[in-house]
Amino acid sequence: MYDLTVKRDRTYGTTARAASAGQLAWYRDTSESSMAGVEVTTHKTRQNGRDALWLEIDYHWEKQSAPRKRLEVFVAGKAGYVYQLLVDTEATSQRLAEQSRLFAAARKNLLIDVSTG
Repeated sequence: MYDLTVKRDRTYGTTARAASAGQLAWYRDTSESSMAGVEVTTHKTRQNGRDALWLEIDYHWEKQSAPRKRLEVFVAGKAGYVYQLLVDTEATSQRLAEQSRLFAAARKNLLIDVSTG
């Protein structure tokens, strides 16, 4: 099973760096997030021609030992919003291979500040 989420908000700031730092602080608060053993690798990247941050997060759920992996990208949009795309799964070799493909496809199709109406 994979969790795929796209969020657009201002909760942790208006830049990719601020938003990712705030989200990571929340993840590290196990009482709030239920995530434990959070380890992060951060990469600078580009998304839709904009500066972005790509995070690889290794963790496990509190009270469980099975490793998990979360891939996220944060990119600032207009009006102070930051877009966050994530794909989360169990950290098995089969799941991780598919996760990489899902994340790449989701990033390719992520539209920033596009009105649909």
